[in-house]
Amino acid sequence: MIDRASPNSVGRVRIAEWETRNLRQVAHIREAAAQSPGGRVLVIVGSAHKPWFDAYLGMMIDMTVVDAGEVLR
Repeated sequence: MIDRASPNSVGRVRIAEWETRNLRQVAHIREAAAQSPGGRVLVIVGSAHKPWFDAYLGMMIDMTVVDAGEVLR
């Protein structure tokens, strides 16, 4: 994990930037989805972002995250 005793806190800064990046991307998705209530949004992201997106979008009241494989069959 992150070394809390690190004098320059580089690890903490990198993680904070990563979290902020994911939050901003999810905010853009949320804004786009709000334009079409009840509609669908296809989001393609790298595997490193997916857990964050699933967590953030899963907390939203009218958003349902489904696996693309279920929809594209």
